[in-house]
Amino acid sequence: MQVIDINESIDVGAVFGKNRIKPKWFVWNGKKYQIKEITYTWKENQGEAKLIHFSVTDGATLFELCLNQKTLMWRLEKASVE
Repeated sequence: MQVIDINESIDVGAVFGKNRIKPKWFVWNGKKYQIKEITYTWKENQGEAKLIHFSVTDGATLFELCLNQKTLMWRLEKASVE
């Protein structure tokens, strides 16, 4: 498996509720990816910003998404491809 660093801003559709954030889809390079499963989540602090990372899959590729809770901006950090 090859990990590709991307680090680009993306648009994400997410459901917020019960103290949880669940990304459902994202758009990258003009293509919409449906998230089939969230495989792992973790949090980190970057200065004053709190970041939430999501490892997600569309069924074919594993992606790492990151939400900056201070700016509410999403980034596509990485993709893992066969």
